[in-house]
Amino acid sequence: MDERSRVWVADLLLLTCAFLWGIGFVAMKEGLDAYPTWWLLFLRFCGGAALMVFFFFKRLAQASRQDVKGGAIIGLLLFVAMGLQTLGLNYTTAGKQAFLTASYVIMVPLLIWIGTRKFPGTLTLFASLLCFAGMRLLALDLSGKPNLGDILTVSSALFFALQIIAISHYAADGDPIVLNFLQLVVAGTLSGFMGWVVNGPLVWRGTYGLWEVLYTIFFSTFLCFSIQVYAQKYTPPTHCSLIMSLEAVFGLLFGVLLLHEPFTRRIAIGCLMIFLSVLSVEVGPTFFAFLCRLTPPRSPSEEP
Repeated sequence: MDERSRVWVADLLLLTCAFLWGIGFVAMKEGLDAYPTWWLLFLRFCGGAALMVFFFFKRLAQASRQDVKGGAIIGLLLFVAMGLQTLGLNYTTAGKQAFLTASYVIMVPLLIWIGTRKFPGTLTLFASLLCFAGMRLLALDLSGKPNLGDILTVSSALFFALQIIAISHYAADGDPIVLNFLQLVVAGTLSGFMGWVVNGPLVWRGTYGLWEVLYTIFFSTFLCFSIQVYAQKYTPPTHCSLIMSLEAVFGLLFGVLLLHEPFTRRIAIGCLMIFLSVLSVEVGPTFFAFLCRLTPPRSPSEEP
């Protein structure tokens, strides 16, 4: 399989993650009726880690020192991002947070630009801006001045962007399975600590919310995080951030279908803008290369 084909397969896997995470919005919302936020995150992360031990024990036992370092850093970034996002939701609206969290899409290429001094390309930058504008249209409530919740949410977006970049860095030479296991262990352990401090001991609710918790453990965590870390070995972090932003679109669509939330013309335009931004990154380079092949080179006699 050539390099371009690997990128296409990796991007398709990330799109699958976005789809499953979109359904996960509904599962998480229902799960929060049964468990407090921190304990739900604890069950999600540690349950996913337990599945990885069951399926990949021999592989996990071969973790290198670099894998441990990378997994710890990625897990810490994941924990901080999820924690700030959850805290911010207490002080701002869900619509504003959806828009503000999506700002990680544009933060990824900008952070790479700042860190490496390497311009990500006009097409990628344009796609990030278009995706960001589409997310803005998806927000149902953008009124009011920035408050504590807005600041916490933007901070969480920054850590989500850093996590994506960190995964791309450590997955390039590390084992994606080991990295995913370690990030889940770190994020789950810290979530459990926060759950104990904030909510006290975990109270098991039996079958109440069980299916929602199981979905978040297997699909949203074990499967999707494993796919994400693996796919980022073969696709740029800018591709990853744009494709994963479709999570919000799928979440919106499943919210309409399953929770009967409104679907307006404004929301439809926002979804279209995000789709076009992803399409421009995926098809744009191939399309421009095709045009270049169709354009015949100028002969010396045609030169001015």
